[in-house]
Amino acid sequence: MKSTLEILQFDKLKSLIEKHIQTQYGRELLSKLKPIFNIEKAKREYEIQKEFFSYFIKWGTFLLSDIYISEILKEATYSILDEKQLKDIGDFLYEINQIESELKSTDKELYEKHLDFDIPLALRDEITKCIDEHGLLKDTASVHLFEIREEKKSISNNIVRALKNMMHSRLKDIIIDTAVFLKRDRYTILLKPNFKEYINGRIIDIGKSGGLFVEPDAVYEMNNTLEDLKFKEEAERRRILINLTQLVRENTNRLKYNEHKLAMLDLFLAKFLYSKKLPECEITFLKKPCLYGKRVKHPILADIKEDTKPVDIDLKNNRALIVTGPNTGGKTVFLKTIGLTILSVFSGIPVNAERLEIGEFDNVFAIIGDEQDIFESLSGFSAKVESFNRAYKMATNKSIILIDEIGSGTSPDEGEAIAYAIIKKTYEKCTVCATSHYKKLAYLLKSEGFPTAAFEFDEKTLKPTYRLLYNRVGKSYGIDILKSMDIDSEIVKIAQQFYSNNSTILSKLEKELNKSISIYEQKKNELAKLKKEYLSLLEEEKQEKAKLLEELKEEQQRKKIEYETLLATLKDEIAQIMKSKNISKAHKNMSEIRKDAERLFKDKEVEKLRNSELKEGDLIEFNGMVGNLIKIKGKRAIIEIDGKVLEVAASMVKKAKNEKPEQNDVKVYSKTSPQSFELNIIGKRRDEAYFELLRFIDTLAMDGIKKARIVHGLGSGILKDMVRETLKTIPHVKSFRPAPPQEGGDGATLVELK
Repeated sequence: MKSTLEILQFDKLKSLIEKHIQTQYGRELLSKLKPIFNIEKAKREYEIQKEFFSYFIKWGTFLLSDIYISEILKEATYSILDEKQLKDIGDFLYEINQIESELKSTDKELYEKHLDFDIPLALRDEITKCIDEHGLLKDTASVHLFEIREEKKSISNNIVRALKNMMHSRLKDIIIDTAVFLKRDRYTILLKPNFKEYINGRIIDIGKSGGLFVEPDAVYEMNNTLEDLKFKEEAERRRILINLTQLVRENTNRLKYNEHKLAMLDLFLAKFLYSKKLPECEITFLKKPCLYGKRVKHPILADIKEDTKPVDIDLKNNRALIVTGPNTGGKTVFLKTIGLTILSVFSGIPVNAERLEIGEFDNVFAIIGDEQDIFESLSGFSAKVESFNRAYKMATNKSIILIDEIGSGTSPDEGEAIAYAIIKKTYEKCTVCATSHYKKLAYLLKSEGFPTAAFEFDEKTLKPTYRLLYNRVGKSYGIDILKSMDIDSEIVKIAQQFYSNNSTILSKLEKELNKSISIYEQKKNELAKLKKEYLSLLEEEKQEKAKLLEELKEEQQRKKIEYETLLATLKDEIAQIMKSKNISKAHKNMSEIRKDAERLFKDKEVEKLRNSELKEGDLIEFNGMVGNLIKIKGKRAIIEIDGKVLEVAASMVKKAKNEKPEQNDVKVYSKTSPQSFELNIIGKRRDEAYFELLRFIDTLAMDGIKKARIVHGLGSGILKDMVRETLKTIPHVKSFRPAPPQEGGDGATLVELK
């Protein structure tokens, strides 16, 4: 039978990370990755992972070379390594040395805490000294090798020179090619078969064209010397390679340690790249076995379908959950999501969720799918019960068992009884989450205190919404789903009739309950809307208070500066009096200072006096406009002018005379005649100018004025653009155009009203 890791497709989850692995070391480490149910270890792994992720976000990721030396290290124990293998080890050491330098320069603490490579510098330097970038032994690998190769080079040049001289003199009539050929490690020339008449020599090889590769006697001894040098060179090469191989053997453990650290870095990089598609999830670790997840997605399904619906998992305060709902509605995926989420946390794999709280689990068991086994003569029902039995025996109070449709595959009455017994007994032992189509079972367990949840089904579209609703018991909607399929209508009709005849009081109660729940949801949404509006009003009030406090601070600061200036003047004057002893002049200066002080401290008294005279309902004047005082709130006054309610500083409001002065609510003045008016908004902020413009146009319309001029200036064009864009939207405006040059040109706009 399948293991829980197979049922939950844990290997598929790892394959999503493998896409981002760069080295063979990372792949090997990932292949060994399995959940370790130790909450402290999981917490440490999560914290380390967060540190690496923060580093990658700040400094970027690494591009790693896939240099694999594990097999080379094995071979080094029983044979001599060649130049290519030694070069690979050198390249490996060079790469981790580069990573070390980069990490030390950017985050030394992270490097020393979690990586801290142990680089055998002597081995690296020796390989660099002996092996070149092409994987060949350098001439400078040893003094003796250098001397041998220099002598080889000299003799080779002498041989070639001698053969060239022969070819260009007495042998020119019998040569087939002017090149010198190296055959069987001997330098030769290619001659015609009748060469014996011209030169003594040995035939080394025969060419395809029939020519003979001949070694003239004149170079025979030099070729012998060259051959001896080649043997000496090979002996020296073997000696150097043996020394390097021995050095590798001595550092094998250090190299393996560095392989492990590189694998760890590669895996962290892969996890980070995988997590870039996921929401940032903060994980809280708790002691008791529990799970709470906000907007959790099945990671494998989410990778295939971007629009995968998230679900909330709530197993924090309850050790059980019964999930109901329609077929293909998401119940099985929900169980797998719970299982994979727990496995991910205890494997150090990033979780596809917005928030997660998880406790100490020691195992996850999944009884999901049809476990029918024809070789053991087990039916689907028997196989599922057998899987449950094995999990139940192994489970402890820190385990979680996920059960999908237990009791199915046998008669409904017996299946329901079996499911009830299994869920009840499992709950006594450990955490359990089960799905079921048995509504009576769900209602019974709910009445006994078991939490329930149901996947929603849209009865209009006859499709599941994949939205999980807690404290609900859902229907299977089998007949409704049947309707949406291309099936004989008579079958649907008979099924409906049979179901209707056999429906129980429970079905009627369920309909009434669902109706009540629907009304409750509607009220809940309305309450949420009101709450949102209330919070918005609170926020506006908070901002207004902050604004008033800021204005008060500015006023206090201004008064403070004036006071300090006055005090400094007073000190200077006293000093002058003490110095000059001119009493009459001093009296005069002190009188002026007293007046300044009275003016400074009189403002607040005047404001208090002005406000104390005002009462609700009084006729007031504000900025030349007359209205009514509605209420005074501290230093703010709520007033009504021309049907508009405003909240202004109380100090700006004063009691008006009985007669209302005839003034417009915007600052306008006659330009040439009573029918031509002008608004000047130069120097104002955009939003301030916008509201003044609206009031101005509104006043013109009420007074029946047809033409006006708005002066906005050129500047950066912000006010001009605002004016002309706003005029387009006002119904009272018939047309507008830039003013002629004599009236301001493009720095003003002429407007005509309907």
